Amino acid sequence: MDRSSILRLVLLATAIFLFWRFGPEALTGGSDKASELPPWVALHDWSQPKGDKPKEEFCDLSGNRFKAQFGSYGATLTHAWMEGDKYTTKKAGKVVPIDLVTVAPQHLSRRALRTNFRTLYEGDEQVEYDDFAWRLDKANSTDKRCVFTYQDERVALEKRITVSQRPFELKVDVKVTNRAAQAYKHRFSIEQSDWRKTKETKSKLGRTSEFHTLVEARVAGETERDDTGDFDVKDFDDEEFSSEKWRRYSGDVKWVAVSSSYFSKAVLPVEGATKPAAETRIEEWWASKKYKDKKKDPDYGHVYRARLAYDAKELQPNESASYTTLAFVGPKERAVLGEVGGGSYEMTELLDLGMFGVIGKLLIQYLYILYGLVGTWGWAICLLTITVKVLLFPLSITQIKSSYAMRKLKPYMDEINEKYKDDATQRGLATQELWRKKKVTNPMLGCLPVVFQMPVWFALYRSLNTAVELYHTPFGPFIPDLSAPGLYYIIPALLGASSFLQQRIMPTQGDAMQQKMMRWMMPAIFTVMMLFLPAGLGIYFLTNTWLGIAQQLGVERYYRMRDERDGESTENDDVDPGDEDEDEDAEAFGKGKARAQQRG
Repeated sequence: MDRSSILRLVLLATAIFLFWRFGPEALTGGSDKASELPPWVALHDWSQPKGDKPKEEFCDLSGNRFKAQFGSYGATLTHAWMEGDKYTTKKAGKVVPIDLVTVAPQHLSRRALRTNFRTLYEGDEQVEYDDFAWRLDKANSTDKRCVFTYQDERVALEKRITVSQRPFELKVDVKVTNRAAQAYKHRFSIEQSDWRKTKETKSKLGRTSEFHTLVEARVAGETERDDTGDFDVKDFDDEEFSSEKWRRYSGDVKWVAVSSSYFSKAVLPVEGATKPAAETRIEEWWASKKYKDKKKDPDYGHVYRARLAYDAKELQPNESASYTTLAFVGPKERAVLGEVGGGSYEMTELLDLGMFGVIGKLLIQYLYILYGLVGTWGWAICLLTITVKVLLFPLSITQIKSSYAMRKLKPYMDEINEKYKDDATQRGLATQELWRKKKVTNPMLGCLPVVFQMPVWFALYRSLNTAVELYHTPFGPFIPDLSAPGLYYIIPALLGASSFLQQRIMPTQGDAMQQKMMRWMMPAIFTVMMLFLPAGLGIYFLTNTWLGIAQQLGVERYYRMRDERDGESTENDDVDPGDEDEDEDAEAFGKGKARAQQRG
């Protein structure tokens, strides 16, 4: 592929990206219609007892690699602190553990691990309210178990949260007993939730924000993922939404989750006679009374919710029903996800590796092996890139051979371009004749190996961009965090310089202006891109670029030495358009022109 073709592809890709990123908003103009309240607001799917609530009580749990706190308002998760230096952040000038609970405490109806027992107001409700104060049973609560109870004339509830031996895992047991003299219905559900401001989740020049959040469900062997764009106001009228305006998925459920790039909060059903449905919803939240246009609210954001919803169940007097679920609240470490629930829940599917996920999984597994050998993720990335580059070398060599052949033909190509600069048709025919005479394969075919390699590189890019193993992991003095840009812009500068060198050694084709644009445009693109991308990806790009330069120089040197051994002229220095081959070449060019005239 000549440089002019590459330039056109680059410009086309840039235009498509810019339109995809900014076009829809520019076309709609951010109208007030987009700030229409969604239909779930009118449902008022939460209710609280009137009067003052008792003071909230808290129960602290100490788990494997995390600490958690539950509050008596709803018996919900109020804090989930990660343990270890890796999972810390700076807050008010202090280094503190990362807390994965983001919903404000006052939003009781949206807290994590909230349990609900009401149907959609069908009457004969076992539980009168959605949100109420439980009582902390201190006598039965320890640092490994929290027990909450609630009781009135209709119902007795018990919610028992127990720490699992596995990392970041909790077990939740709920028991519902009908204390009334008549039958009542309840419908049990348990959910995970997250809150993010819109400005936190925006991507920057190709880098996905670490707070970009999705609602997910593993159902019937498939992983469903939904973003904020899948819950527009008009979407709530679709058939897959329930009467309560939740998106419901049919089939056996392995888990539902709310996930960011590196962390996830999931809830999983324990095998039993009653099987739940998976439901998700993303809600827009903004001060609608103060801001007519939601985008003008600085705190405009979304609540992400995913829940297990069981069928409604009627209990006779003194009859009980029990539900057991597991909860995972932690980082998406591949080894940890594989152990959740004993390893049978397919939790590694939380790792979103894109359309080339199969390749990505193999690369991640191999990366773990390399890490076990060298002990650092930075060197493991280097070795992974080297391995992939070596395995794909048979494909790369075809492209290099094509570029070497085109370099040898540059004087002839320059002559053709000059001779037929005003006749594109004749210039193309003469070029084809030259390739035939010199037995050179069409350069377009030489680009096919690059196309075949793209799935591997895309999978590797996606894998490294979302690998929590790189999160807050240092590598050398200038990379304090492989998941963030390095210090002092060293990686962008090195990558830009390396890309410039690679452009210099590639065969130059096209006119001088196109050559100059490509020589400076590609390094500039890589440099700007690496200002925002994680340093782990920078290591991959640098290693790949340096290996590409080495392969280009090595293969060209081999073919140059072979040509010299066989007595053929090598590069530009041995070719003179005015030598004895000029007549033969001119004759070939003339044949091309004659054919064009005959076709005309």
